[in-house]
Amino acid sequence: MKGSVYTVVVAGRPNVGKSALFNRMIRRRRSIVHDLPGMTRDVLEEEATLDDGRTFRLVDTGGYDPEGRDEIPREVRDRAVAAIRGADLVVLVTDASAGVLPGDRAAAKIAREAGADTVVAANKIDRREGSEGEVEAWELGFSEVYGVSAEHNLGVDELLDAIGARMPAKEEGEAAEAPREIALAVIGRPNVGKSSLVNALVGAERTIVSDVAGTTRDSVDVRLEHGGARFRLVDTAGIRRKGKTEQGPEVLSVVQARKRIEECDVAALVVDAASGAAEQDAKVASYVQKEGKGLILVGNKWDMAAGEGAAKKFAEKLREEIRFANWAPVLLTSAKTGRGVSKVLDAAQRVAENRSRRITTGELNRSLGRALRDQPPRTAKGSRLKVFYVAQTGVRPPHFSLVASRAEALHFSESRHIENLIREMADFEGTPIRISVRGRSRHDKGE
Repeated sequence: MKGSVYTVVVAGRPNVGKSALFNRMIRRRRSIVHDLPGMTRDVLEEEATLDDGRTFRLVDTGGYDPEGRDEIPREVRDRAVAAIRGADLVVLVTDASAGVLPGDRAAAKIAREAGADTVVAANKIDRREGSEGEVEAWELGFSEVYGVSAEHNLGVDELLDAIGARMPAKEEGEAAEAPREIALAVIGRPNVGKSSLVNALVGAERTIVSDVAGTTRDSVDVRLEHGGARFRLVDTAGIRRKGKTEQGPEVLSVVQARKRIEECDVAALVVDAASGAAEQDAKVASYVQKEGKGLILVGNKWDMAAGEGAAKKFAEKLREEIRFANWAPVLLTSAKTGRGVSKVLDAAQRVAENRSRRITTGELNRSLGRALRDQPPRTAKGSRLKVFYVAQTGVRPPHFSLVASRAEALHFSESRHIENLIREMADFEGTPIRISVRGRSRHDKGE
């Protein structure tokens, strides 16, 4: 992990407030915070910015539990240790209200053995017992201890100042803008192979893979380059119906996953190819369409499906079940064998380009003008609209405006017909299209 980007790793035993401090340092809610221990299972990375504009990579790790013997706690511990070993600086978080416990000493030992520069953040000093715990934190043997309250934003600025003092100074003229990333959210119901697909795409075990539904709770970002494009893969927690969702952490996971759909450019909806699509898959796809994001339909676990012509039948059935998104490409993959996985990033890059595609007003009207004049579109009330011209008024997603005799909503069948005409003109595969009507203004009449 060490390299040109200064990396700070937030570490410590479970339930000391690491994720709350992580969120406070990046100035937004990114990591799930809950009273239950062990909420953070994967390693989360985000860019944090100091007041002077310098940036560093901030890493949130799962709780270091030396006693954990089960498979998932052991993997969480191993990932935390790997992150500590690659850090430029470790922020060792303790619970000041609880004092120093054996788990704190074990985490401190790992940081010391790794040779990592370490400071201690004694969290929860706002509580009555916190002041004593802050003093006790010096027993861990590190030269700097900062009393903080992530919940109430106490002492966090001093901790950030300590990080800034260790970072290289900002060089003059340093402001080269990085190429735009394509944010690809991997979404779908629990246990359809989302984490396995991300691992296959990256070629490394970056997210925890388990047969237990709902293993991924936080959204885990992984950055990589492919085909000359930069990607940020988002492995989201499975989206479930509210009625099927556990109280507590699973509720937060649904909120987080929907938030990541809002933030992405393209979403890959993963469906179990062996068992087929479910009603909930269409619901998830509707979230993507509503937000105007690109969409790819991925039939995973294809190695478990068989039969002559199965691929064609599956694609047809999937498009029938998610009929409103028949513009989305369908890919068949097996994360387990690697079959078809390489096509996912290629498709995501193409869909991202299509979301930004523009058609000139002249080209639009040469192709659509006569069709709309010969058969004026009907409104939702059934009356006909006289369309003067069509213009593209936005991208990401592409938005087209019909300048007409009056502003009135189109009948849904007319919108679909115009959308199909636009898709015949240019490659808009994978992206929803928005169509609206506005009345002719005085400026339009002058033209």
